[in-house]
Amino acid sequence: MATVYVEGTAQFAKVFEGQQDLGANLPEGSDQRVKLESVQGQYVMNLFMTKDAKKQAIADGVPNKGMVGQLWKEDTEGEIYYKCTRKHFNPKFVDRDTGDQGVVMGTPKIVMQTEDGGIREWDKETDGVIGNGSKVVVKFNVWQDKICEMEAIKVVEHIKYEPETQQGGF
Repeated sequence: MATVYVEGTAQFAKVFEGQQDLGANLPEGSDQRVKLESVQGQYVMNLFMTKDAKKQAIADGVPNKGMVGQLWKEDTEGEIYYKCTRKHFNPKFVDRDTGDQGVVMGTPKIVMQTEDGGIREWDKETDGVIGNGSKVVVKFNVWQDKICEMEAIKVVEHIKYEPETQQGGF
């Protein structure tokens, strides 16, 4: 297993318990939805980065070929991003304590860099959620050069998420 750190800007971070993508927007019974349901959803975040950061991430081991390679994308302005994912439950792992098939992986670990350069645990109650434009470093675990999972997020510069307010009382 390789460990890869990639710095970038967060967008659409759904990385807290209860935020995971369960495939509700996908057709009932579709292969994708069934897969998401079998892993109890996945945590996702788009990580925007420079071309140089992408080259370095690939050189360090983040896959850019095969199915996982499709997680590299460009938005309408040509900005590069990687769709970071983490399954809530991994049915392929075996629980060391019970011997049962399947392990709850849970959310990625989230920490915040403090003003003095230290690190502290993220507190969702006081820190809120990670807003678009937050500067982050994502720790990935990469297996067999083809499986890449978001393990942890360090928030370097937090932009607080502000939900859009509806206009006209609707």
